[in-house]
Amino acid sequence: VLNPVGNNVGIGIVNPTNKLHVAGGVSATAFVAISDRNAKEDFAPVAARDVLNKVLALPVSTWKFKELQDGRHMGPMAQDFHAAFGLGGSDTTITTVDSDGVALAAIQGLNQKVNSENAALRADNAELKQRLEALEKIIHHQKNNQQRAQP
Repeated sequence: VLNPVGNNVGIGIVNPTNKLHVAGGVSATAFVAISDRNAKEDFAPVAARDVLNKVLALPVSTWKFKELQDGRHMGPMAQDFHAAFGLGGSDTTITTVDSDGVALAAIQGLNQKVNSENAALRADNAELKQRLEALEKIIHHQKNNQQRAQP
């Protein structure tokens, strides 16, 4: 179906809402997303730990499409994803470039969290080792004193 108003093409759908709108699966050997730095602008840093916390709070469920018989799927709802991250131009779709970016940032945030917690645990462990060594020296010293005091 060609929608002459928006020049959108639909396959398996009457009113396509994107340049190519397919109702059903699409098979290909690869899907390529343009990610060239030269094709982008308005860069902003990402707080990976904040992204991780939003991912942890994001409801994820399994579900089936109402009009397709292609089995169960898993993922967030576009409305929840859009409310959490404000990415993309719609609250009814999730672009793979955004879900990929969120997943990568969440992995970085998780790595930061693990590294931070590991550093704290290592510091605690080092302190406990020092305390243990000090206690062992005291015990050893007391044993030596007791052995000397015995006739």
